[in-house]
Amino acid sequence: MLQEPAASHWAQQNFGPQATDVQHRLVDALVQSQGRAVLIQQMSGLDTKQPYGGMWPKVHQEVELQLSKVPGAQRFRPPRACYNLMVVNGRLLLPFRHADSLSVPASKARLTTKVARELSAMLAAAAPAADLFSLFSPEDLSETPVLKRPELIYLAPQTKVIYVPYVSHAHSGLLKAWWGEAMMEADGTLAWRQDPEELPVSHALLSFRRSGPINVPVSQPAATPRFNEGDLPPLGFPGDSGELAR
Repeated sequence: MLQEPAASHWAQQNFGPQATDVQHRLVDALVQSQGRAVLIQQMSGLDTKQPYGGMWPKVHQEVELQLSKVPGAQRFRPPRACYNLMVVNGRLLLPFRHADSLSVPASKARLTTKVARELSAMLAAAAPAADLFSLFSPEDLSETPVLKRPELIYLAPQTKVIYVPYVSHAHSGLLKAWWGEAMMEADGTLAWRQDPEELPVSHALLSFRRSGPINVPVSQPAATPRFNEGDLPPLGFPGDSGELAR
């Protein structure tokens, strides 16, 4: 039986005594979300990877579900985003898929979405604003009314981003994942402050596979009589008495 390793010294520096719990829940969220995305791809029967790609919000939903159970964890809704990110101990966790093959190392990880790039740039500013809400124009904010919810607006200027790049495939699910601190370059490439730490996904993957297929509820059609199961109507010919002439 695989023993899930405890959090590293770096993780403990960032997340304190909750580091191992944060690590466990983050890994579990990645494994669960990618496993479900693969299932949707398989159920679609399509050659294209559109069903798998359409499941990308599930990663953020699973991370929110798991990390919201950590004491003191907070939700943050980035401007113009349709999902929440989680903040634990002043660390904003930013998961993103950086490749679909292990041939692409974490050192090549690159942010491709506008939301992730803007958020990284704001938090890396030399003199960050008191809160991210003030960095946007009214036109920007009018696009997402949910931003008016105070609990999803404010983010302390000293908040640090913990990037969580992962490799996953539409037919294989999660392959590898890392986490670490980095600076974002102009093209979105991450310059790691130190080599990102590989997350221990083996234990969670094994547990996920042993749990068997995910039960997906399928709606059953209402039980109605078949067209050929009822009584035959009379033919109704003129003079028909309902009996055959002998």
